[in-house]
Amino acid sequence: MADDLDDLLDEVESKFCCSTSASKQSTCALKQKDQKCANPEEKKQSRKQGYKKARHDNDDIDAMLQEILDDDQPTSTHESNAAKTSRSDACSQTMSKKCCPVFLGGSSVPHGIGTSVSQRACNRLRCTSCDFSVIMFEDQEWDSSCDYLFFRNNMPDHHKLKAKLRRKKNGRAYACQCSWHSAVSLSDLREQQQLKWVCGKHKV
Repeated sequence: MADDLDDLLDEVESKFCCSTSASKQSTCALKQKDQKCANPEEKKQSRKQGYKKARHDNDDIDAMLQEILDDDQPTSTHESNAAKTSRSDACSQTMSKKCCPVFLGGSSVPHGIGTSVSQRACNRLRCTSCDFSVIMFEDQEWDSSCDYLFFRNNMPDHHKLKAKLRRKKNGRAYACQCSWHSAVSLSDLREQQQLKWVCGKHKV
């Protein structure tokens, strides 16, 4: 009885395995046949879709790179402007100097940047009271009749101011809108307490 049962199981097993193997082989054969017999138009369409997808991906990458570059550009521009401003400030500091001390003088005294060594009459004077630049007239002096209202009403009209000027050899007449001074020899501005003048910086 046991031998008959074993024989029956062997027979069922052999039939089942053969059937499964045949089914797998048939499925593989059908797939290969389908691939070989595929429509050429479908293959072309599939390739086109693949190309379009690849192109779309490339466009997305290019767009992302452009956004990154655009984000970085303002920063670099700002840094560039800051560097230019810094260089400009440095140049402006090195390109201008003040007299120390400030000198006044007649026409025989050369004007320029005054120092304790190079004693020159400052020709860049500015008044801190009226905020006018100080003007000068060579070989001239102010008439004794000058007053505050004359300069207040006539500055900076040179033609009108000449009405109160007198010829003076080696003299130099200074004036702003509120003060005036006549000089012949070199003198320190600090000695003229009534004058609120300072050096307005010289460009060098």
